[in-house]
Amino acid sequence: MDTAALPNEWRGFQSIILDCDSTLSAIEGIDELARIGGRYDEIKALTDAAMGGDVPLEQVYDRRLEMLKPTRADIVAIADRYREAVVADAREVIQALHAAGKQVFIISGGLFDAVRPFGAWLGVPDNHIRAVAIRYQTVSGASVTEPRSGGADDRYLTTVSSPLARANGKSIIAREMLGGADGRSMLVGDGVSDLVAAPDVDLFVGFTGVAERPRVAAEADVLVTGASLAPVLGLALTAAEETTLEGTSYRDLITRSRNMIQAGELTIQKDSSP
Repeated sequence: MDTAALPNEWRGFQSIILDCDSTLSAIEGIDELARIGGRYDEIKALTDAAMGGDVPLEQVYDRRLEMLKPTRADIVAIADRYREAVVADAREVIQALHAAGKQVFIISGGLFDAVRPFGAWLGVPDNHIRAVAIRYQTVSGASVTEPRSGGADDRYLTTVSSPLARANGKSIIAREMLGGADGRSMLVGDGVSDLVAAPDVDLFVGFTGVAERPRVAAEADVLVTGASLAPVLGLALTAAEETTLEGTSYRDLITRSRNMIQAGELTIQKDSSP
């Protein structure tokens, strides 16, 4: 299949929501914190259970952080690891979507102090990024949430109340962020917490290029199975928008998208069009 073979009704989405961990970046931030804390295997097992839908996210979210008690510096450092492990073409895809006039959002169950700077590096504005904020305990014993209020040695105290620390959180935030938006919406993610939000968008795209969650792979409307996010463009852009971008610096990216779709890295699994 190539983009020309995609029916028009499967193409053209104005709002694109992207997950962060194992979608925009090939790591899970909490698992990287576990490497720092020397508890990788047990934390990863909890993460996999939650992302695969075996246990509710809220059962493990704060538990993992309590086990690790990361410092502010530990969490901020994850932004660098996100960048180092950025998924192929992720940054370029976001830039191309913006060039085509699309609205791009990041909704993540990751930690805001790491997701926000990574999202900014990708080119997503702060007001289009949602993640879980942390309340820290300072060395003096005070509780703070704002970076300017404390230092790198501040240690995790608790999460600030956030729907994104729950299994249905992305559904709640997607409705909030898309409220009143024009055009159709799509969500791209790898986990069951992304799948749960599928009814709140017009199209759910399961990304298995980093981690394949069996339930997501079985129930997604569309699967992108390669290690690049370039095929997402074949869905997000109309044929006319794609042709327009061909005459810009995104020409090579459009070609990669078409080649990957033709190679079978995008599969439509839903019988009816979005």
